[in-house]
Amino acid sequence: MLCEARDEPFNDENYIWETKFDGVRAIVEVNKGVRIWSRAGNERTHQFPELDIRTKVSAVLDGEIVCYQPDGKLEFNGIQHRNRQNGVELAARQYPATFEVFDILEADGIDLTGLPLMKRKTMLSAVLILTNNVRTSPYVDDGIKLLKQIEWNANTSEKGVVGKRKDQSYQQNARAWIKVKVHKWGEFTIVGYTDGTGWRASTFGALILEDEDGSYVGSVGTGFNDAEISKIYEQLKSLHPSACPWHLCPSDIKGAHFVPPEITVKIRYLDKTKDGKLRFPSYKGIIS
Repeated sequence: MLCEARDEPFNDENYIWETKFDGVRAIVEVNKGVRIWSRAGNERTHQFPELDIRTKVSAVLDGEIVCYQPDGKLEFNGIQHRNRQNGVELAARQYPATFEVFDILEADGIDLTGLPLMKRKTMLSAVLILTNNVRTSPYVDDGIKLLKQIEWNANTSEKGVVGKRKDQSYQQNARAWIKVKVHKWGEFTIVGYTDGTGWRASTFGALILEDEDGSYVGSVGTGFNDAEISKIYEQLKSLHPSACPWHLCPSDIKGAHFVPPEITVKIRYLDKTKDGKLRFPSYKGIIS
């Protein structure tokens, strides 16, 4: 079962939301022993000898293997180091693994994939034996709140959230789950703006931004309401026009209106491109 990427989570009574961990997806077979398989179909049992995976009957489990630091932050190096020769024993000591189980596909030889998700969750709770490093992954109904909690919690490094229909069967290789990646937050300075079009023709289209090092990071044109657009535009018009702040003005902002770097704004974005521009930025407020 795979995920389709979305930009934002949503709340719907027919959906639950789980944390998307920064680890390795694993299918685990428990039947007179334990075998761990990667999503690509490679066996990885030998890479996680410390995992104490037990069930009350034979079972096939789906989940994410992660490694936590003592402070609770996820440490992906604990996964990567196990791919190196002779690195398993050291990684198991330094970055002990945890298996976050979120689904069950088979129990006591019975195929459960045709059951609705919430019935599979009930079966999982009945079959899985919780240990010091194996647990059921929690879920909530409010995906918007869960993503905000992850974004604002500096002590975690979860990758985002996953939404799943409560009545959905388990469909191998189908992208029927929804994943929303966690966004980053930053403070950037306005150094210019572009002309608006359409209903924003009388104000601005996008704000041109630089980071604290004075480097161009792109522009932001979403996330504003009408009142904020008017407020920001009035502040921009009160500033004296200036030249492009960079010796080589980026080609995508030539002809824009430039202002002194006096207004700082908070921006939410997914990540940065290789040339330092913000990916999917969204305005979230004025700092000063």
